[in-house]
Amino acid sequence: MTLGLSHVAMAGALAACAAGIGGYFHGVSMGVSQEQAAQKRADDAREAERQKLQGQIDASNERFQAGEYARQSAVREIYHESQKVIERPVYRNVCVDADGVGLLDRAAATANRDDIWGIAGDTRPIAERPAD
Repeated sequence: MTLGLSHVAMAGALAACAAGIGGYFHGVSMGVSQEQAAQKRADDAREAERQKLQGQIDASNERFQAGEYARQSAVREIYHESQKVIERPVYRNVCVDADGVGLLDRAAATANRDDIWGIAGDTRPIAERPAD
């Protein structure tokens, strides 16, 4: 009977170890599921907060766009053109002599694409007779 008793004791110890290992794995799986559930609750709370803030941003953007549209509809662009007629240039500082004034007149005429040969101080050669 001692042999049978040792087998029974061994079987009991083996069953206790198996129950302990099974309990350990069950506890681990329960812990994992609890942690996943807690993580999902935290993710859901973050997503709800994000959606709330995004809604506030969207509402603020809509208010801004409405204000900008109202502001731009009230803006008018006014174009005003005035024509300046200058018959002869006026040089206020008397710092150039007559030759300098002629050069200034010639430069103004050249810039305006006028006939520069009709200006006082013209140095164009005068032909004695018509060209052949």
